[in-house]
Amino acid sequence: MGTTEQKTLDWIDQAPFSFSGSAMTKASPDAVFAVLADHERWPDWFPVITKTVVLGEQREGVGTRRLTNIPGGSIEEVILAWDPGRRFAFTATAVHPAIVHALVDDCRIEPVQSSTRVTYSVYLDPAGMVHPLLDLMKGLLVSELNKGMQALVVRAEAL
Repeated sequence: MGTTEQKTLDWIDQAPFSFSGSAMTKASPDAVFAVLADHERWPDWFPVITKTVVLGEQREGVGTRRLTNIPGGSIEEVILAWDPGRRFAFTATAVHPAIVHALVDDCRIEPVQSSTRVTYSVYLDPAGMVHPLLDLMKGLLVSELNKGMQALVVRAEAL
């Protein structure tokens, strides 16, 4: 597995590439966070994820480690932000295949009047020739992330 440079949340403003998806829901911010905190159920609502498992004993909070499988690869992650009802973020510690030098995923949850907005952003430093491909695929990436957010809010509304 290719080791990636772990980043902090401060890095997202300097990331060479990013994309975001969002959705609105009547579910509470805490219900949205509960879906995010249920690690093993991510494949149920996030279309690109095939499996997520927690590595080690710690299941909650900053420092929790996970392994996420995606078609053709995997990502080792460490949680950077665990703020129930507000924010869930992680950085990659290793990615296979080694298509990025660095990766941070940041999900923000915001109350908006009587609704909740969930915005999931991906920040990365692509390796080699991946950057031009990402530029070409950005619309598709955003579309898939929006689908994931829609599925997340449906799950949150069912809680």
